[in-house]
Amino acid sequence: MSKKHYIITAVTLGLIAATSAGLIGVANLITKDKIAKNEYNKTMSGISAIFEGAEIEKEYAVEDFKYANYVYELSEDTMGYDRYIFKTTGSNSYGKISLLVGIKEALANDANIQTFVFTNLYVITNEQSFATTLVDNYIDPLNNGERDIDDVSCSATYGAKLIRDMVNDAKEAAKALFTEEK
Repeated sequence: MSKKHYIITAVTLGLIAATSAGLIGVANLITKDKIAKNEYNKTMSGISAIFEGAEIEKEYAVEDFKYANYVYELSEDTMGYDRYIFKTTGSNSYGKISLLVGIKEALANDANIQTFVFTNLYVITNEQSFATTLVDNYIDPLNNGERDIDDVSCSATYGAKLIRDMVNDAKEAAKALFTEEK
C-alpha cells in the first residue's frame, strides 16, 4: 500500500469524525433548551405531587452533601410546619437516579425537639438496569406507606439502597440547613 492511500484514508476518517462532531453539536444546540424545559416541568410536577398546593418560597443549590444538590423551600402546611423538596442525584453500577425527596418538619412529642421526616419521592430520571422493578417493588410501596425506607430487599436491592441513601442525605441536609431552637 502506498503512502498516498494512507493519507487518503486518514483524511476520509478525519472528515467523517469532524462531520459527526458537528452534527452532534447542532443536535445539542437544537435540543438543549427543550431538554432543560422538560426537566423543569417535571420538577414542578413532582413538587405538586409531593406537596399538593404548596408554593415555592425560595430555591437554591446546596453543597457539601453527597446526593442532595438543590433545595426548594415551600410554604408551611396547615399546621404551620415547614416543608422542603430536595433534588437529589446519585448513581451506582446499575445506572443514574434523580429524585425529588419531600421532607417535612415535625416536632417530637418529648420536649418539642425539631425533626425532619421523609414524606414522598418523585422520580425525575431512573436509568437503573431494573428501573421498572425498582419502581414497582420499592418506590411505589414506599410512597404508599406500604414499605419502610430501610427495607431494601425488592429484586432491585442496589437501586433501593441508593434511594435510601439519597433520602437519608436529604434528611441530613434538612437538619443541617434548617434546624432551629424551638
